[in-house]
Formats: sequence, C-alpha cells, structure tokens
Amino acid sequence: MNRFLPALLAVFAFAPFTQAAGPYDDLLKSVPPNANTLLLINVKSAYASPLAKSENWSSDQFKRYQSGIGFVPPEAERLVIASDVNLSSMTRTAQLGVVKMRNSPTMADIARREGGTMGEIDGRLVVLSPRDVYYTTLPGAEFAAVYPADRQATARWIKYAMRAKSIDVSPYLKQAADGAGDSTMVIAVDLAEVVEPGVLKLALSVSPSVVKNKVDNLEVLARLIASVKGMTFSVNATDKLTGSVRIDFGNDPTLFKKTIRDLFLELVDDQGVAIPGLADWETTYTATTMTLTGDLTMADLRRVLSLFAFPGAATTDEGKLDGDVPSAGATRRYLAAIDVVLADISKQKDSPNYYKTATWHEKAAEQIEHLSQRGVDPIALNAGFECSKRLRAIAQSLRGVPINADALSQQAYYNSSSNVGATIGWGGIRPVWMGGGNVQTNYPQIRTKMAQVIADDQTKRANAWSDMTQIMGAAKNKLQMKYMTKF
Repeated sequence: MNRFLPALLAVFAFAPFTQAAGPYDDLLKSVPPNANTLLLINVKSAYASPLAKSENWSSDQFKRYQSGIGFVPPEAERLVIASDVNLSSMTRTAQLGVVKMRNSPTMADIARREGGTMGEIDGRLVVLSPRDVYYTTLPGAEFAAVYPADRQATARWIKYAMRAKSIDVSPYLKQAADGAGDSTMVIAVDLAEVVEPGVLKLALSVSPSVVKNKVDNLEVLARLIASVKGMTFSVNATDKLTGSVRIDFGNDPTLFKKTIRDLFLELVDDQGVAIPGLADWETTYTATTMTLTGDLTMADLRRVLSLFAFPGAATTDEGKLDGDVPSAGATRRYLAAIDVVLADISKQKDSPNYYKTATWHEKAAEQIEHLSQRGVDPIALNAGFECSKRLRAIAQSLRGVPINADALSQQAYYNSSSNVGATIGWGGIRPVWMGGGNVQTNYPQIRTKMAQVIADDQTKRANAWSDMTQIMGAAKNKLQMKYMTKF
C-alpha cells in the first residue's frame, strides 16, 4: 500500500479554519501560482505564548539559528515557505522562503557572512551562497531565499514577485492561510487531482488497513480518497503544543471512518515520519472532513519543520576571518550544531516507532549538510560528512536497503487479466494501462520481507550510532590539541 496517496505524507492538518482576514497576505503576493504546499509560521505570536516564555524559545531559537541549524531568522515576525512538490513522486523541484523581518540584513552583510557572491538578477541585488541558495530582499522589509540555487528559476520568481499585485495561490492554500489566525504554524497542501482512482484501487487491494477492516467496496473507497481536496497542518502554542490533522474531501469520509483513519496512519508509518502518540489522537468527522487532534512535543514540532528546512543565512560575521582560513570559533559552532542535531534524532533510538522514522534521519542528515562550512577546520568537516553519511545509511536501513532492496523490489509482481496492468517499484505502483479485470499480487509477501530486513539490520544501525559518537569524540580531541582550546 506504498504511497497510494503520496501527498498525505507531505503534511498533517491542524486547527479548524476560521473566517479571519489573512495575516499572511503581504507575503503571499510573492508566491507564484505553481506552488502547491505552504508552510506559515507566526513567529511573533509563538514567542508570546506562555509555553514559549516558560521554555525561553526566543533564546533557544537564536542559538540554533546562530549555530546554523534553524532557518527562521531571529528577527522574523512571520514566514512563508512555498514549495512546488511533485506529489506523485514526492520530489521537491523548488522552495521559496519569504520572511517579514524587523530589520532585513543587507546583501553585503549576507555575502560577507556566507562567503558568497553578490550580483544582480533583474535589477535586484542577490547573494549566491556556497550552500546552494540565493538570498535577496523585497520591498516591505521582506527577506527571501530560493533553494536550490537555480539562477533561471530565481530570475523568473523575482520578475513575478516584483510585478505581482494580488495573491495568485490556489483557493485551497489561500483558505488555509486566511484561517491561520494566531496559530504558531500552519502547513497546507493542495491535493486536488493528485490521485488516479484506477491506480489507487490497485494499491488499496493490498493495503493492510483495507484487509484488516474487510472493505468490500474498493471502488467507492477509491473514489472517496481520490476526491481529497487538501490537508492543513497547524500547531497552536498556549501552555502546551496542540495540533490536529485535517483532511478535506469532496465526498463523505464517514462511509469509511475506521478505514480512512487507519490508511492515514499506515501512510505516515510507511514513509518514516511517525509522531509518537499520533495513533491515539482524537478523531472527528464531518460530511467532508476527517480531523485528528492531540498533543505535540517541541521535538515533534522541530522534526515536522525539518521537512521544509533549507540553509538559513549566516548571522555570525565570518568575514573577519582571513579569507576561508579555519578558525577555532567557526569550527566550534559547527561541531556544536552537529551535536544538537544528533541529540535531537538520537531520542528516536528508544522509541517503539524507531523503524518508522526513516525520513527524520534523512532530514537530520540534511541539517548537517546545510551547515555553513566557512572557516571550519577540515577535521570537523570530515566528522560532519561521516555523521551525515551514517544518518542516511540508517534511514536507508529502516527502508530495507542494505539487504539488496533492489532485488526484493524486482521480485514483486502484478498479474492481471483483460486490460489491467501495473508495475511496482520501490517508489510505489505505476500504471501501464488501465481498465477492468482482476489483479493478483505478491506485494504483501514482499512487504513482509522488507519488515524482516529492517529487523535484521538493527545491529548495524546501533553500530552506526556508536561510530558517530566515536567520530565526534575523536575530531574534538584532535582539534583540542591543534588549537589548544576546548571543543
């Protein structure tokens, strides 16, 4: 049942929509119409919450951003990240971040701190960072980042943003943004016309959730899922963090209450983005929606945010360095940032859902890869590379890759009668031709083999964690001897 609705993996939906005026309208004017995913963060409102004050979020966020981990600038008030995601293959072609700030940095400052190249695109000053991102500013105290650093795509976006007079995102995304209110975070994805009902019906036939719930009308269930309009993921901070996953349908989900909920949880687990306790969240339905509501931890929130992470602009002025000559200060910050990333993800080792956390490990690796390398000693850089490599290996292990996943994937088959045909690959089911007929598959057996692969590789994953601890320790010892200061 792998990826029968891939877009459900991109986001989770929270708090019901309201009719309040859109607080993000000024930033949304810069978002091009091809965006299908939005992340909205109300930084000012979040820091004003009782939880933020008691846990000193403001100071913690500044330290994280300064170390290179965070992508929300310390002086941000509101932030919009827009992505154009292929919701069939779950690949992101472009990501745009636009931030409303109290004080936007100058391009000269960014270039100096990043060690980047300053130039112009369509009359706007830009900085190309060595970390594969373009930075620029827009009128109205807006700071922007385009990731990855595709010059042509950046030029087209700048032309669009400078000429835009109104908001041109899809109605679903606009509705989600209008309803954001003072929510700490809202993630919305437009799912209209994402799913092919015929292919979906094939996938549903081998879903453990469908088998468990003994669904006998796959045609109707497939039409229901294919009618999905979108999802919105919001988090509210009061004295705790709460959220809800809301999925909007064109048809009535109450016809398959238990099955729809189980399918959603199955998809989350299959994609390695499990959140502890999600299965226990309260579920409510209307004639067009399903909503899961429950509590979140700060660690949960950070992991969800990591799905949209990209390199934040440097705040420390490494321009005072002698070119790119390594310094103890830059190296210390780099290693400290890796320590934070590893500490966050290592908490998943003891989770009963550890095998469902592959994506979080990939995103932890990305966070390390996004860190600024300017002024960092090669000894530390090598340690970061080795840790990132092992995090990705753990993620692949949790998907069964070390035990010749390609060979296992090739063993799966679909036999069909009449004019039905499909092939199955590691990324899911791909149609060859469609029509009526009967389908037989050994996909459940392949799924069982993959589960065994994951279990058998547990020792190798533990060894990878042990390696990372030793790698970081050895690097710090070498650097301490080299610079005669503590790391």
